[in-house]
Amino acid sequence: MTDAASPLVARLLALEPVKTWSLIATVFGDAEAAQLSGKALKALLEPLGVKPEAMRVALHRLKKDGWLVSEKQGREVLYQLSEHGLQETVEARKDVYRRDAKYADGWVLALFDPDGSDDMGSLVRIDRGLSLVPSSTPLPPSAMALTINDDIPSWFEDRLVPAHVRQLARELTAAATAFSGNGEEAVQVRLMCLHLWRKMALRAGTWAHIALLPEGAMAQCQRAVLDVFDATAAMRP
Repeated sequence: MTDAASPLVARLLALEPVKTWSLIATVFGDAEAAQLSGKALKALLEPLGVKPEAMRVALHRLKKDGWLVSEKQGREVLYQLSEHGLQETVEARKDVYRRDAKYADGWVLALFDPDGSDDMGSLVRIDRGLSLVPSSTPLPPSAMALTINDDIPSWFEDRLVPAHVRQLARELTAAATAFSGNGEEAVQVRLMCLHLWRKMALRAGTWAHIALLPEGAMAQCQRAVLDVFDATAAMRP
């Protein structure tokens, strides 16, 4: 954390340890520009306490992993997503910025033969041989579809989204709701909300939780961060 961070940005930074390489991936996932200079990245990340040496190490890692490519333009280095990085990012954006509940047809609880080959490696594993799958997923003949009761027990909710992730979602919701929609902190608030929500949005269990508990912690978090995204849409890098 940096001493220059606003109270709200400091609050967001305190929610979870931030890995610099992951934060940079978030920046490129949100960027409208095809390329970002090292100078532009420094301006975005420095208010979040990211030191230049940490940024350089993270950029080197992302290049080594084939996520970013770079080119020299005069004295400046320009970075952009590689073909692989862009493909992965475009796919992730569908969920990160999604406004509806993923899998609009809902979910079904499917009982598979735990010792057979019918377990499809389904999206949300509840127990041995028991998985929650989108209703649109064709089930093998040997599988049995079970009704999901509206009264979701706590142990089942824990299978969808662990308790510590739901708590993080509540804290992110509270911080996002406290955002006034403007001010010098807006760019960093957007980036941190996006960074924290992105990891949740890429979990299949998050979408099952939203569908089954539309007023639950994950659904409230989705609505709160989308409000931040709308208020700061013009501030994308």
